[in-house]
Amino acid sequence: MTALSWRDGLQELRRLLAAEGGDPDCIRDVGLAWRGFRAFLVVPLDGLFDRWEGDVEADTLVLEFGVSEWPDGPPRLLLARRFAIPAVEWRDGVPGEPSGGEDDLDLAYTVQIEMELTFPPGTSGEADGFWTAARSGEFEVTALAEAGELVTGFRLGRPILSGIALTNCN
Repeated sequence: MTALSWRDGLQELRRLLAAEGGDPDCIRDVGLAWRGFRAFLVVPLDGLFDRWEGDVEADTLVLEFGVSEWPDGPPRLLLARRFAIPAVEWRDGVPGEPSGGEDDLDLAYTVQIEMELTFPPGTSGEADGFWTAARSGEFEVTALAEAGELVTGFRLGRPILSGIALTNCN
């Protein structure tokens, strides 16, 4: 499979959700959300920070869901694809280009392309896990199956809100 620039990853996730029959701006089905996100996980991303070679895990799936409602709002399920990129300047939430200067050779930012589903108050479940791929887009089939069982096994009901974003974790 041809690698896609990490900068185009958000648009690719939106495209894959639409291909599953969903509206990327209004996801109301957890199964559909997982199918689209799982398809996104097998797309290799190009331009990741590769200063470290060998056993470094360059691509990570993060899954988080709180036990119940948090003080700051209703319960949310987060599916995120987290990876490192060369240090870039961010303006208004948008990444710029690397400066290419000698000072930036050892700097990396951790970013993620995330999908967050918000559920009605009273929805409960618990998950907090991550799975890694040694090379971008090469998650183990068993790891993806395990993550999928967690996501779809909650029986969370219908999300009331959804959002997709590229975020800087630093």
